Amino acid sequence: MTDTIPHQYLPPKPVDLDEAERAVELLLRALGQQHKPEVMAQTPRRVAELYAETINPGGFDIEADFTVFDNPGVTDLIIVNDVHYVSMCEHHLAPAFGVAHLAYVPDATIAGYSKLKKGLNYLARQPQLNERLVVGVLDFVEARLRPLGSGLILRSAHCCMALRTNAPSQEVVTVSDFRGVLREDRYRNQLWATALADRPTFLGR
Repeated sequence: MTDTIPHQYLPPKPVDLDEAERAVELLLRALGQQHKPEVMAQTPRRVAELYAETINPGGFDIEADFTVFDNPGVTDLIIVNDVHYVSMCEHHLAPAFGVAHLAYVPDATIAGYSKLKKGLNYLARQPQLNERLVVGVLDFVEARLRPLGSGLILRSAHCCMALRTNAPSQEVVTVSDFRGVLREDRYRNQLWATALADRPTFLGR
């Protein structure tokens, strides 16, 4: 665990939309779409802008904007449930849509709830694997809050899986990690029960 996330992995980064547009146009031509003027006219620019916005989000500095407060005396589990996020599969650059359940037992400091959500989404938007995202989010939470323990459960549906199987994806991939006192059954079981409880979410249970 480090006190900061290496900046080479984080946005914002320089973006050359013209170069990205040319690359998408070449890709479409290589895929045999050059005879479709409705595709070739505007799609390369739209795709370039979409990917630039998706994997290079601005407006949030995960270190400077991550607000922490003195703990007023909480000694038990804090859970932020149903944090919806979008990530981009680093193997296929196809989106994944997920729901995260994040918990920690605080020591001296606590975090703003919205900052936890923004921080997770900020890290998720990079070309990413869920396994790496779990580690990255918990590394950051532990570096900034120094909690007694932390845990994260990610449940997501992946478009690359649906595309490669030629069918709508019904599979939900679950990845989790628990640290410190969150490895104890009383905390671990509480987070799992909360994550899997029946309630309206776009992924179902």
